Amino acid sequence: MVENDAAVVGHFAETACDVAPPECALVAGITVLFAPFVESDAVTAACETVLSDAERERAGRLATAEVHRRFVQRRAFRRYAAARALGSSSSLITHTFAAEPKGRPYLAAAPEVSWSVSSCRAGMLAAWMRGAEIGVDLEDRARQADCLPLAKRYFDPAEAGLVVAATPSERMTTFLRLWCLKEAVLKAIGEGIAYGLEKFVFSLEPDVRLVQSPVEQGDASRYSVCELAGDQLVAAGVAGAIVLRMPAVPARQSHSAGP
Repeated sequence: MVENDAAVVGHFAETACDVAPPECALVAGITVLFAPFVESDAVTAACETVLSDAERERAGRLATAEVHRRFVQRRAFRRYAAARALGSSSSLITHTFAAEPKGRPYLAAAPEVSWSVSSCRAGMLAAWMRGAEIGVDLEDRARQADCLPLAKRYFDPAEAGLVVAATPSERMTTFLRLWCLKEAVLKAIGEGIAYGLEKFVFSLEPDVRLVQSPVEQGDASRYSVCELAGDQLVAAGVAGAIVLRMPAVPARQSHSAGP
């Protein structure tokens, strides 16, 4: 391991933590890893050394120091997770990701592994497994937004009703729970928000479950749905969700590795 790799691996070995998969995701081989962002020029500089030329060029075009720092740490964390997933001691820069046509990342060296990544202001999440398509989302619980208009515009009417019915103190929490689930399921099918947040409908009571999915994406029974929990996530002030769609796709079509 080269010196730069050692600094990056040492940092994430100290700060990253495994998030215990919730009951719905108790599938052999699943790993969920969380790491906080750190305000450290030294860590960011070390992380930048394990990025590709294209990634460094992209980082250099970012508008603010904070956005630059988060991008660099996020990409280095993804490479760290890849090395762990492969059980590899090779240089982190050798672990390259490709992308499906809609942007979902996967490891070029292990296309049979399903990946999902997410980040918010507090930290970043990576999850991977074999045998199912996986999607995760991470959101700051302290996020402030006028959530009622957003719910009415982007959610199914039944879900928007849950947000409307919540008490003022719980309204944003309810909104974020649904938002996390919707982003996670879109990632699990390899789509973005433009596909339609309202096309997947979730229920939160008496338990969290998917009650409706688009015909072309398979019956709701194909999906396992749950919210992420754990002391680490609570301490970081984040909400998270994980969605699995089974079985996995038989093969991936690469679009572009991209920066």
